[in-house]
Amino acid sequence: MREPKQGAHSLQLKLLIGAALCSLMPAGIAMAQTTPSDHADEDKAEASTIVVTGSRIATTVITAQPITRVTGEDIAKRGFTNLGMALLDQPAFSTPGAGPVGTASGSFGAGQTFANLYDLGSQRTLTLVNGNRFVSPASSSIFGAVAGSPVDLSQIAPALVDRVEVVSVGGAPIYGSDAIAGTVNVILKKNYQGFSVNASQGISGKGDGHDFNASLLAGKNFADGRGNIAVSVFYDRQDGMTYADRSSLIGGTKPFTGTALPGNSYTHQLYYGGLHYNLFTNTGIPLFADDIPIYKGQPYAGISNAAGQALYFNNAGQLTPFINGQLTGSGVVQAGGSGFAIGNYDNFLNDSERLQGTLLGHFDFTDHIHFNGEVWLGRNYASNTAGQPYYNTAQFNSAGETNGNLILSTANPYLSAADRQTIISNLAANGMPTDTFYLTRANTDLSSGFYRTRTDLMRFVGGLTGDFNAGERNFGWDVTVNYGRSTSSTASRELVNQNFYNALNAVTNASGQITCAPGYTSANYPTISSTCAPLNIFGLGNASQAALNYITANAYTHQVNSQLDVQADVKGDLIKLPGGYAKGVVGYEYRRESAFFDPGAFFRGELQSDGSYLEYGGSVPITQVSGKFHTNEFFGELNAPVIAPDNEVPFISRLDLNAAVRYVKHSLTGGFTSYTGGGTYAPVKGFTLRGNFTRSFRAPAITELFAPNGSTFELANDPCDQRFIAQGNNPAARAANCAAAGVPANFTSNVVDATAKGTTGGNPNLQNETANSWTLGGVLQPKQLPGLEISADYVNIDIRNEIASLSLTDLMSACYDSSLSSPFCRTFTRDSSSQVTSFAAGNFNIGQETFRALQGNLKYHLPLERLGLSSSAGMLDLNVNYLHTFRHYYRVGEGDLQHKLGLSQNPANTFTATANYTRKSFNWMVQGIYYGSSKVNPDSPDSDYQYPTIHAYVTFNTSIGVDATKNINFRFLVNNVFNRGLPFPYSGLDYARYYDAIMGRSFRVTAGVKF
Repeated sequence: MREPKQGAHSLQLKLLIGAALCSLMPAGIAMAQTTPSDHADEDKAEASTIVVTGSRIATTVITAQPITRVTGEDIAKRGFTNLGMALLDQPAFSTPGAGPVGTASGSFGAGQTFANLYDLGSQRTLTLVNGNRFVSPASSSIFGAVAGSPVDLSQIAPALVDRVEVVSVGGAPIYGSDAIAGTVNVILKKNYQGFSVNASQGISGKGDGHDFNASLLAGKNFADGRGNIAVSVFYDRQDGMTYADRSSLIGGTKPFTGTALPGNSYTHQLYYGGLHYNLFTNTGIPLFADDIPIYKGQPYAGISNAAGQALYFNNAGQLTPFINGQLTGSGVVQAGGSGFAIGNYDNFLNDSERLQGTLLGHFDFTDHIHFNGEVWLGRNYASNTAGQPYYNTAQFNSAGETNGNLILSTANPYLSAADRQTIISNLAANGMPTDTFYLTRANTDLSSGFYRTRTDLMRFVGGLTGDFNAGERNFGWDVTVNYGRSTSSTASRELVNQNFYNALNAVTNASGQITCAPGYTSANYPTISSTCAPLNIFGLGNASQAALNYITANAYTHQVNSQLDVQADVKGDLIKLPGGYAKGVVGYEYRRESAFFDPGAFFRGELQSDGSYLEYGGSVPITQVSGKFHTNEFFGELNAPVIAPDNEVPFISRLDLNAAVRYVKHSLTGGFTSYTGGGTYAPVKGFTLRGNFTRSFRAPAITELFAPNGSTFELANDPCDQRFIAQGNNPAARAANCAAAGVPANFTSNVVDATAKGTTGGNPNLQNETANSWTLGGVLQPKQLPGLEISADYVNIDIRNEIASLSLTDLMSACYDSSLSSPFCRTFTRDSSSQVTSFAAGNFNIGQETFRALQGNLKYHLPLERLGLSSSAGMLDLNVNYLHTFRHYYRVGEGDLQHKLGLSQNPANTFTATANYTRKSFNWMVQGIYYGSSKVNPDSPDSDYQYPTIHAYVTFNTSIGVDATKNINFRFLVNNVFNRGLPFPYSGLDYARYYDAIMGRSFRVTAGVKF
């Protein structure tokens, strides 16, 4: 094959740079004579070097790429029990692609937590552990949280972490695919000697959200210090919460931004009382026709009383007048009132239980050959506490079909005589047959959206490292084999349509008992009970257990991911430059990954005679996903210390150049070469400029490639809707195209508020995403203020050929913002009233994303004796991390810019400031976190919103640690010390970022014993 030769040729060219630089040295810069003693001194100095993330070469100097660090001690002082949530303290990290907080972003992976650097997507943040890849548990279903292989950080015990290093943009040539945003490297404790046990309990000031956590870490050196073995056991139990537990902040009674009534100068206003749908209630609304019951506050197809009031069933199952809330600009949404308080029925905090064990060891066979190994075993249980229920409404289907209005007999024995007569009278008055009526309902008491995921981890890492001398030069080598397997199973209790309809068909037998009407046929999928029991659908919670057991079934899915990674490299001294030895690395990596998702018999559905599948319940039939790939990767790296301080060159205290290249041969997408180049320049000691350019990539995930087409439901911002027609790159063209397509003026689209059914799936023709990225910054370490370090770096990332899973909004915008001849106009359909009825989405290499930001860090270590205090006064450590984002947007093709900057998860300015005071056995930490103001919708003009701006937010956390004795310590933590609530106007907030504001003031107590 020619391609590997080309990659090798590129590597040779980069390795020759160091030799060329020597010939370009100005007069007066002489290279030191190489002698064994000189080299021995350098070897001695090299002992203090460390290997930093983003390079395979150990160094003692400032790197060309910005690196931030979070220590295990920092994590302990904040009381984090989930490593992924700990990273949210860092401004560079946005809401995880999946996490324990907020609405589940996928259907089959409760409790998993994926890092999301710069909000470029968890699939574009490469996470390593000790510099090695880690198997992902992510579901490969199209209904999974992330289409990629992100690492679940909740599977890593915080007590085991020495530090987490985060390098911006430059990891791809060193580690391969997925490092477009950057690389997160979790570095574990090494050479741990001793025994420690820690236990903690946390709870909110409201008495909920309880968490219990315990960890054990034990290690011992042996063989005269040549070996070490350490074991970690970690257990965590977190109680879950729903949105209803904070109803006034995030649930069914919170303020929300909705469409304004006609006549206002803005199109969106803030409503109080909670977003309530008048399409249905969770007690049921009867109808005389297959339609919606109430529209714009007036009975539409709903049963009404003599006063003209729409009626619905109360909790006891009796008809009562529907109370309107405040009307909004949407005909199906009200603020408050008797409608369905949809906000109460979702997950705020996963209920979880995690047990993990890790064994770490290393042994020096000789002074030059060393072994290291890791064994990981883990089992995590996590539950999504609530989710959207099984709906029956005309918005989703025709009556009698899945999710359509229910068709019930007016002779249903659970109806009272008075209610039966009211319904029959309405049917007759509207010219309808009087033997049946319709019912719309959100079935929260039948199907809660609760599901539980069990994830099992098994991972083994073994490696040999060594070093040898070749003349005056020192070389090292490394061979590592890494195998991981993650299995996940999700269980849920689901409604079975056929049995549901059977149980609804209740009659009274000759003995006066209510039973199922005879002659029924049960579903082919087994429910909890095979005996039909009549179902009382009127009111809330009135169904018998026997009926619930007959209409519901256990459904299971299964996911298996495996990863094998083998890498070997040789590194060492190349040529002597004025600043020291140029060092290089060459290596090879083989990676094989596979994923298999089995939806199980329930979610797959029942096979029909035409080869299609029919759903058993409310979920569309979900298909199996299976795929695998392998890579052969060749890499090289060069660090060239051109000038060092000892050279005494005017205006150049230090000059270092570095470069790296990696060629990847992917079994599915072919070859790709990633490379990086950069350097550091210090004109004077204590001030360093640095810069880096990187060409990186992400290979398509198994889901994106292999997922078969399946059904999906989506909301969309219909470009022809009166609320969006004036937006887009060219509003005039949008309006003209909508009119030409026959969409009437002042059109209100139902798909804005209620989902439409479509299809989506994988694309085997996808190619790699690519990114050109660069950073430029500096580090100041003034000798006048020892212990102070200030750094600032500009980060520029441009992603092209980005794999976009096109949404219905994307498809319609691409149509109406270009021309009606666009192929995107054929991907969706409208009915005679211009309402969207279907669409066909999928994955395409059509996206582009741009990110521009300035990130800064200030660290100051100040022993207080410098201020004239005694040597026992202790020390103060300050650490400030700041991120200012200039630009962050996403675009599909030539469509609208979709601004991420300005959303609540991405305010333009964020910073975290931490102060630690330490004196002998006492430590006090105070932390402030600031989120700048953001927009409810940055893609709309401010004039569209009554309150377009979300106020800035500041919260404070603190903890105090005391060593009671040499072996016993305690820590008391308070998060959100001043009990700061959510910023006005509440809408559009990211709940993971504002977790502490929603929880309110919370507390944690930790006790530890160590020997």
